[in-house]
Parts: sequence; structure tokens; C-alpha cells
Amino acid sequence: MVLFTSSFRALTLAASCQASSIIGRELSDVAHAGANLELLHSRALPNAPNGYTPEYLDCPSDSPTIRSAETLSSSERSWLDTRRNNTVGPMRDLLQRINIPNFDGPGYISNNAENRSALPNIGIAVSGGGYRALMNGAGAIAAFDVREDNATAAGHLGGLLQSATYLSGLSGGGWLVGSLFINNFTTISALLNDPSGTVWEFDQSIFEGPDQGSIQLLDSANYFSTIQDQVKGKSDAGFNRSVTDYWGRALSFQLINATDGGPGYTWSSIALADNFMRGETPFPVLVADGRAPEETLVSLNTTVYEFNPFEFGTWDPTTFGFVPIQFLGSNFSNGGLAPGVECVRGFDNAGYIMGTSSSLFNQFLLNVDNTSLPNFAKSFVSDILTSIGRDNNDIADYSPNPFYGYHNSTSRNAQSGRLTLVDGGEDYQNIPLHPLIQPNRQVDIIFAIDSSADTDSVWPNGTSLVATYERNLNSSGIGNGTSFPSIPDVNSFVNLGLNSRPTFFGCNSSNTSDITPLIVYIPNSPYVFNSNVSTFTPTYSTETRNAIVQNGYEVATMGNATADPQWPVCVGCAILSRSLERTETRVPDACTQCFQRYCWDGTTNRTAPALYEPASKGKTASAASRWRGDAVLGATVAVTSVCFALLAITTAAIDGTDDELVVGAKLGYALFNQSTKQLEYIKKVWDERDGAGKEERMRCNDGAVDSAGRYWVGTMNDPKVKAPTNEAVLFRLDPDMKLHRMIENATIPNGIGWSVDDKKMFFADSPTRNIFVFDFDAASGSISNREVFFHYPDDEEGVPDGFAIDTSGNLWTAICGGGKVLRISPDGKVIGEIILPTRMISCPCFAGEDLFITSAEEEEPDKYPNSVKYGGSLFKVDVGVGGMPLHRFKKEE
Repeated sequence: MVLFTSSFRALTLAASCQASSIIGRELSDVAHAGANLELLHSRALPNAPNGYTPEYLDCPSDSPTIRSAETLSSSERSWLDTRRNNTVGPMRDLLQRINIPNFDGPGYISNNAENRSALPNIGIAVSGGGYRALMNGAGAIAAFDVREDNATAAGHLGGLLQSATYLSGLSGGGWLVGSLFINNFTTISALLNDPSGTVWEFDQSIFEGPDQGSIQLLDSANYFSTIQDQVKGKSDAGFNRSVTDYWGRALSFQLINATDGGPGYTWSSIALADNFMRGETPFPVLVADGRAPEETLVSLNTTVYEFNPFEFGTWDPTTFGFVPIQFLGSNFSNGGLAPGVECVRGFDNAGYIMGTSSSLFNQFLLNVDNTSLPNFAKSFVSDILTSIGRDNNDIADYSPNPFYGYHNSTSRNAQSGRLTLVDGGEDYQNIPLHPLIQPNRQVDIIFAIDSSADTDSVWPNGTSLVATYERNLNSSGIGNGTSFPSIPDVNSFVNLGLNSRPTFFGCNSSNTSDITPLIVYIPNSPYVFNSNVSTFTPTYSTETRNAIVQNGYEVATMGNATADPQWPVCVGCAILSRSLERTETRVPDACTQCFQRYCWDGTTNRTAPALYEPASKGKTASAASRWRGDAVLGATVAVTSVCFALLAITTAAIDGTDDELVVGAKLGYALFNQSTKQLEYIKKVWDERDGAGKEERMRCNDGAVDSAGRYWVGTMNDPKVKAPTNEAVLFRLDPDMKLHRMIENATIPNGIGWSVDDKKMFFADSPTRNIFVFDFDAASGSISNREVFFHYPDDEEGVPDGFAIDTSGNLWTAICGGGKVLRISPDGKVIGEIILPTRMISCPCFAGEDLFITSAEEEEPDKYPNSVKYGGSLFKVDVGVGGMPLHRFKKEE
């Protein structure tokens, strides 16, 4: 069970445990608390008539039609009558706990309980960003949920979710919203700790499918076969397929607690759930963008569509209409169905809709050849892509177009029989604010949870807010009466720290003439874990998953008010802000102070910021952000091209020729002819001063060429002859073939590299667990003033091995025996981590913004059997930054 408490003391259990405590209790407390665990129950409404296959059925007597977006639907208005009344109690209780000084918050809500227009109307928007957004957003939702343990303790915000009217999601945030509602509006804790092990098991790659208790290869084969059969049923029924069909089905296996990913669960079934009909949940909305298959760019004036439990459609002045969502797939024309035309049911599959809002992630499937999937799975996906055709690769197909012939003068799609949608964040509006700023909904405060990867370091910088603001001002009129507060540029976000803490936008509503919501911007930032993981990382260990969720909880609560004891009060003030204006109630002094603290004051600073690397706000932050690499070469073909059967250990290109390489081999420096495969020594490193036997017991290990073309090579004891001792030497061979001993008494010299300004040299001596730094003179090649740059903790597995340096000056070092690569900042702090599926990681190397990572065979296969499979593999990870250029050896003739 995940426990959200006020302590920052991290405590994680093993991944094999069914229940995990992330922060703040001893193990005995966790076991005792287990009795209160809310179990995850399957939904009772898989109401599609034939699983994933849509079916034609008789239409109801009042045949469905397209309605104008002039007003809310009658269904939503009726539901709101119930829901708004149900928010009164939770809002009153929340304000009671928050206790705004010298203000009777609960009394204020009670006095206005019968006046719905006076009550605060709260929306929550959860951004896109893949699994990162799902997990970070989950932490925020847990923080707002009164049902979670400790959510009502001092400094917490439990009850805000129960006080909210709307909850919107997009992409990864849409997975979160969809998973909550399709699983009966369960809690985050229940999803994290599902005893059946069927949902949110992100350690099982979506490429491999769930663990079904058999050999994984067989489980994967059954998984792909099931998905293929489900989608084939839809195709055989005459409906277009797209990659999103397969992506949505795969997502469902991870997000829906039902057999085979719940192929019969529809989005419209949410409206039939008892808790929704009783108004006990917020109103869920997912967002997608319209885009034709042949288009490659999505602009700010593209049509934004929404999916809610009652309808699918758009408020934009283009199409400006909605269709009953349960009848998607029906052959609408000119706003209705022709006489005798049957209605389609089951098209609005919940997984397909979640996949539509995240169709950008079709790239997972499109890049299947670069994964470690078995060949049968690669063939399966390749066959799908071939049969569908390239124009359908990254779209979701909603044909037949329900808006065919509707609003012909304004709609871009009115004359197309096809309606195709893409990821809702492709227009840069990665926070789904669009449904919540519609005047008809009268939302007056939006808590915007931003997990976007806007910066090079994968943190948000306000791009989403800027995009929505600019769209609202668009001269085309696409905003259609929506009003949005002023937002500064993204450089100002970073320079003013607006993306490192919560910020309020729109505090002074007198600056706008229309209904303008107050935006409480809550950007992802590091509290107890660096949660800036890559958007396209497909797998996470249970510990990492839980740590990111916990960090999201801490972000939303500002460390349970440890970062600012007044944060809960300020949240209460934000909730009340527009309501106080409408009722002309004096703003409490405490709220005035909060607004002075958290409201953007209009200041800007548009200068280009430095690389954004926020410091952790928690007391015990976990090590780093994490990526996960895909094996691109199997163990049987692992980098033998640079090993030469262990005759040569390190290689360098030679200036002026591609025919030969200079290598560090058994006895020293040699030339290797790539055509003849012949090795010829040009400088042996040992002589009479080294005594007898050194040529036999030593060999070269790692090396690098500096900016002047000098080749630095470290030597070590040959493990075939002798265990490592401190008789290793780091040599430097100059272009004139003069040899220099630069460092002596080393043990296992490994990584060698230079700083961006070429004034520092870094050197790893693995058994010492140290990476050293020296002052470096590029002109002479001399080094001086040795210091420890980074020490790998003694209590962690592995040692530093080879490394590479990126253009920002960060050093990426392999941890051999630790199964990872660490990203170390220029001041020696760990700011990133790549987790690999084998322990013996040896060296990273940049190629563009991809980091290629070599590994060695597992040395202890009996002790670490899970490491054996990928031992010797080459991995590739897109890290979003390039490396420093490699130099060639400038051999003089």
C-alpha cells in the first residue's frame, strides 16, 4: 500500500512485495495498515455488444443527432445539478482543515450552498507526457483525494478531488483519468497495489505484455495474438484500422483491470456507473487534435476535440458540434442518420479513446525494430504497419466521420467521409485546459498539473500555458469566446522560477471582461525523486513507479507544506478567489498575502536561460532521473568489431585516413588495417625499467584522444594472468611518437575525457570508485592538481567504468556491475540515470542525441541470472543532448 505522509524519509520495499511503502513509516506500520487497503474491483459495465468489434443495432426511437455546441448538453446540465450539490460538503470540510486565518471558510460555503453560481467551480487538468505524466499526475490526484491515507492530515490537501467538478486528461494524463474511471473511480493506492497484479505493472513492457504465469515468450505470443484478433474483428466488421487500435489495446492491458484488457469497456459506460450517476465523481474529459493523415504539423488553430461520458465533439467554431459518444461509428450525414440506417454501438472503446489522446506514442510501435522484442513480435508489428499503410501510422481513425455534411461553411472536415485525430498535445497545448475554459462550463479555478518535457533536462517550462494563451488570442477566432489569463514567455518561466514552484495566473480578473479562470500552475519538480524521466521510456520498476508517484504527491502539497507552511491556506484562497469576487466578500488578509506570494506579477525576463537543472527540494532525494535503454544488438553480436578477439582493447581514428585505426593492444600502441585485419605495433609501452614479466602480465584498457591529437591509453593487469594491482599506468602518445607516462600507480584506468572548455581532464580509476579531475593544458598536454571529481558510493553495487561527455559538460559514466549509466553535472552531482537490463555496463558513446552503451558478459551468471540475457548487448537511448566531438590521432609521417 502506498502511504502518503509528511515525512521525507524514503523507504521502499522490494518489487516482489505486493504492498509498498514509499515514505514515512516503518515496515511494521505498513503491515498493520494493510488491513485498510482499498481493493481494486473490476468495472461492472463492459457494455459493448461484441467486445472490441463495433456492431450495428437498431437505433432508439429518438434517433441520435448532432447537436450544436451553443450550450451544454442536457445530460451534462442534469448531471451538474447533482454534482455541484455534492461538492459542497467536501469543499466545506477541506476549508475547515485548511483554516484560513480570520475567515470562516466552512461557514462561507454553507451560506452559499443553495446558490450554485456563487460556489467555487473547480477543474483539474493533468498534462501529457507518457508514463511520467501518468505517475506524476497520479501523485497529485492522490494528494487531492480524501480517501487516501493521511490525506486529511495537517499540510495535506485531501478533499480537493471530491470538491472538483471537472477532471481532464491528455496523453499520459488521459491514461490516468481513463484508468481511474474505467476502474470504477478507484484510488491511486488501489491501482498501485492491485493484488491481482493486472494493472499499472509498468515493469512489464507494453512490447512484451503482462506476465501470465508462463514463459514470457509464450505470454508475449498470446498477448500479441489476442490483440490481433480483437482488432481483426473490428476490421472484418468494415471499420478502418489504424495503429492506434493496436496501441489502445496494448494500453488497456496495463490500465484496465479486466480480462484481455477489457475489450468490451466503452467510454460511454462511465455515464452508467452508479457513482457517476450519483454525482460522486468529477466529470472526466479527454482531449485530441484533428489532423488529416497526410499532414505533418498541427497548428494552434487546429480543431480540438473532447471525449466526455455523454458526447464527442468540439467547441471550436469550425465544427462546433457534438455527437452522442455511444453512437460513434454510425453513418451520420448532415447532422443526423438517414431513415433505416442502423446505429453502431461499441465503437467508443475506452482503450481506443485513451490511445487516441496519446497517438504520439504510436512511435513505440513504429520503432519496434529498435527494441529487444523477439522476432515473431517484430514481424507481427511490421505486418500490421504494412497492411495499414504509412498514412495511418500516427492517427486514430474515427470514420465514418460523424460530422460529415455538418456546418459545411466552417468545418474543415465537413466534406470528408473520414475523421482522423492525433495526440492532444501535438498543438503544444499539453495541458488539457481547452474543455475547462469553455464559458458554458463556468469553471473559475483550474489546477493545472504539468508533467511536460519542455526543457533539455525534461522538466516543464510553461510551454503549454503559453500555447493556450496564444490560441485564445489567435486572430482566426479559433478561441471562440474563451478567456484565458495573461501568460509570460517560456524564458521568463525559467528565469523567474515560475516552473520550479506553483504559480497563480489570472489573479486580477478585472483585467478581463469575460469569465476567466484562475490557473494554479503546478509544474513537475524534484522533491523526493528526480522524476524527469524520458517521455518514451516504456518500463519502470515498482520502486521507480512508486517514487515518481510519491514525488508528484509532494509537488502538489509542496512537501506536505514543509516547503511552505502556508501553502494549504493559499490553495484555499485560490479556490475561493472568484467566488469571493462574485459575492463581493472581502478578501481575507491571509489570502492577500498568498496572492502576493504566488500570483505572477507581470514581470518578464526574456533572456535565454542556462540549462535548467532544478535542485531537489526534499531531504532525501533519490539519485536521479531515469531512462531505460533498448538493446539494439543481441549478445551474440556484441561489439566484436572493436574487440579484435581481445588483441585490441581501445581504438581511435587516425587523422587523414579511414583505412587504419590506432589501437591500444596487449603490448602497447598498434596500427590495425581494416582491410587486411593485420595488427602492427608502432610503440610498445614497456621497457627495461619495468623489469621482467610486465609485458606478459599487463595489457591496455581504455583510451581517448585529446584536442591536439594525442592518444591517451591506460594499462592494467591482464586478468588472464594476474588480479589487478596498483602497477597500472596512463600513457600519452604524441603525434611525433614520443611516449609519456602521465599517471602511475593506478589500478584499472578506464574513462578519459575533457571538459567543454578543454581546461580539465577527467580520469576514472575503477577500483577506487573515483573519477578524478585534473587541470589540463591543451598546448603541452600536461596535467596537474589532481582532485576527486566524483566518488561512487561504497555501499552501492558496481564501479565507474568508461564515460562520455555531452555538450553541456555533463559526464555520463557506465557503472559496471551496477547495471546503469549515471549523468553527472559539471559540479560532480548525479542528475540523471539510465537503467539497463544487465549489470556489466562498460562504456557509453554519443551518436547525435542517441547514447550507445556497451556491456560485457555477466561475470556471475548463477548469482545474477536475470543479467545474463542481455550481457554483451549494445543499447541505444535517446537522451535529448549531443556529445562532445571525438578527436583523431594526428600521427606524423
